[in-house]
Amino acid sequence: MTTVLLAAKTTLPQPLSDSVNRTRLHNKFHNGIFKKVTILRAPAGYGKTTLLSQWLKTLQHVQIAYLAIDPSDNDSSRFWAYVFHAVSKACQLDVDQALAPLLHASDNAGNDFLIESFIHEMMGTDKPLHIVFDDYHLIENAVIHQMMTKLVEQSPEHVYLYISTRTELHLPIAKWHAKQWVYELDASQLRFTRQELQQFYSMKNLPLPDQAQLGLMLEKTEGWIAGLQLACLTPNHGFPKDWGNTSRSTIFDFLLQEIMVPLPTSTQEFLLRTSLINELEPSICNELTNRTDSYQQLEELVEKGLFIIRLQSNNPVFRYHHLFAEALRSEVKRRLTAYEVSILIEETAFVLYKRGDITAAIELSLQYGLYDIAVSWITEHLVSFFTSGRISTFLRWLHQLRAHHDAVPYEFLVIGVIASMSSLDTDTANSLMQELETREITDQWMQKEEHAAMVFLYEHAKAMAIVSAGGDLQTAKAIVEKQLNNGNIPSRWDKVHMPFNIFEYKLLRTSIGSKGKLPSMEDGIAMIEIFRKPFYQTKGIAAYSYGASAESLYERNLLDYAKGELDVAMQQGHELQDPGIFIPMYVLQSKIYVIEKKITSALALLTQAKELVTEKHWLTTLSIMQAACHIADGDIVNAEKELQAAKSSHPFWMLVRARLLLTKQQPDNALAILIQTKTKALQEMQIATIIEATVLEAICHQRLGDTEMALTTLQEALKAAAPYYYIRTFLDEEEIYPLLNKIRQLHKKDERLRSSISTHYLDHFQIIESTLEENQVHHLLTPREKEVYNLLADGITNREIAEQLFLSEGTVRVYLTSIYSKIGVDSRSKAILLKYK
Repeated sequence: MTTVLLAAKTTLPQPLSDSVNRTRLHNKFHNGIFKKVTILRAPAGYGKTTLLSQWLKTLQHVQIAYLAIDPSDNDSSRFWAYVFHAVSKACQLDVDQALAPLLHASDNAGNDFLIESFIHEMMGTDKPLHIVFDDYHLIENAVIHQMMTKLVEQSPEHVYLYISTRTELHLPIAKWHAKQWVYELDASQLRFTRQELQQFYSMKNLPLPDQAQLGLMLEKTEGWIAGLQLACLTPNHGFPKDWGNTSRSTIFDFLLQEIMVPLPTSTQEFLLRTSLINELEPSICNELTNRTDSYQQLEELVEKGLFIIRLQSNNPVFRYHHLFAEALRSEVKRRLTAYEVSILIEETAFVLYKRGDITAAIELSLQYGLYDIAVSWITEHLVSFFTSGRISTFLRWLHQLRAHHDAVPYEFLVIGVIASMSSLDTDTANSLMQELETREITDQWMQKEEHAAMVFLYEHAKAMAIVSAGGDLQTAKAIVEKQLNNGNIPSRWDKVHMPFNIFEYKLLRTSIGSKGKLPSMEDGIAMIEIFRKPFYQTKGIAAYSYGASAESLYERNLLDYAKGELDVAMQQGHELQDPGIFIPMYVLQSKIYVIEKKITSALALLTQAKELVTEKHWLTTLSIMQAACHIADGDIVNAEKELQAAKSSHPFWMLVRARLLLTKQQPDNALAILIQTKTKALQEMQIATIIEATVLEAICHQRLGDTEMALTTLQEALKAAAPYYYIRTFLDEEEIYPLLNKIRQLHKKDERLRSSISTHYLDHFQIIESTLEENQVHHLLTPREKEVYNLLADGITNREIAEQLFLSEGTVRVYLTSIYSKIGVDSRSKAILLKYK
């Protein structure tokens, strides 16, 4: 299901021609224009949206992105889809298309990367960009709050954010105030002054009350703009006598009756029948009211100032002011019978559904208790909601149904378990599984034939939950085997492919990859046996298991085995058309080519891979790997070029950038980047990144002449790596070989070091000593001695060496004596053994 993006939500409302010009507030805005974020916080009816519209219309040579928020935007993917669309429209950039593939990320790392990518995209324009979040108080999703916080704190200097809200914000406002990032207006500043009230009467062409009456109005309304406007719309432009002792809601009801009653019956009917929809598009209004003149009716309402706003867009769209819409809905319940109200709600929902706004139709049905209709529509589109990433929306609906509807379909609960697991919401997943188990006791639903497909899916979901939580893999394996032995029960979910990797360059950095916590060989085999059953071959998890296995085997320095797994993962990833599988495999294959000194092959492979994807984040990943290949080849110029083009705050870019700085002899700058990268990795518990950053940090300290700190840092890396048997991350950095050798020597003497790093693990680095010795030989011998030594190692006699090098046998014996002395041996056999150790 493709999200229907309503133009009205991203169209800045046009201020009415008779709106009061609030110059004093415009001046305040102008004084705070260089603040990161401007907040307008006041109850409904204080003119927040109108003020923002007026102010932004006065600015020249700027780009304005606007989002009118509604409760449906609590789905993170929907919220940011609208934000990206608004910014794309304002800046004439393809921000929405570039970031669309990242919208379905389900963990904190993915959300961070999405916002970082958004910030990077906004760098594509240097004109001032103003982004308005209208009615942000409707957002209750903590994930969106976290992402908004990151956006505010890291947005470029030319980006200014505006947030209107009725309530306190769940954002770190106090911290932002301390940094002098915030300009804030509240109700005390937004309320009308006496001068503005006089201007209001003048703009409305109403008789101006005397000064005493104006003072009384301001006192009684406290400058509440909506109250003043409502009062002016009553026939006598007055107030109830007991204003000061009456609640605002009662006053509102009274004034609304004063406004509604004088209107023609047909107009009242129009207002009531269209009160349930947020966006008043004339053709929808025609359908709801059985009229053909809804556009003219809406324009007349605008002219009368009846709390209706005309939005600027290619097609005319209107909306009622929130207060007016609320009052109209209250009036609907008062004027109509419960049955008539139910019919109106149902008709409105069906009109929205028929026009393709499925989400709005379901939201309306749930809001007014039409649960059976909502269930039928959710059921019809559930697969589409799931595959399009609308997981948060579905889970919110599921919570509403569980709270108010007795018979929540088992399919909803089972898919809710899977959806919760994919978004790392283990509490919800456990709650849903508990409900399913409880209903099995009461209803025995798992025993009924019509639920067989859902039982099959549920048992597999339980197995996945065990794997994701790091539980007993043998138990998970037993569950899967039992289900597979019973036979696959076909369902509409059979061909649904869940992407397990949205943006990571390593599968082991994903949540299902346990963020780099490599399983033991025994557990790894158990996982392979689970996820390589024929049932999983078309679901992506089998391909994922091959890819994750290839990366694990690479890290354990079992390269031949890794290549075999890599080939299968690459093939299946292409068959599934899933770049989240095959792009990490191209990166891994390139690393293997670098080890084999096949830099040209690695670069060619990455160039080939770029032809297979269009998403910017995957192209960026491949460019970063190309930069790493150039660094390995000593080509600083091309490495710099690739990194500059792919600039990012992603850990992969940061690590390769640090390597480039080391190549350019800038260890201090590299160290600063590595500490930043490691700090973030520690927060996210990304084990592989922690280890790699710490290894490079040790190299930086060594370059800076602090060998003691280098050894301490490398020990830290080994302690982090030992439980998971990371080996290749160390072997890929030849510069740490001398440090590794020293640590192996210390390990033999230091009992505390042996208790934190096992001997068995360090034994995997014995190859380091051999490599070190060979390098030492290469360094100590003269060119002629190297020639003699190489021939000696080939097993030929002194005479044959002399003949090949045009030397006498005596000279060869002299060279051999010198060679033996330099490499620390006392015989021909020991010299040959050292060469091939």
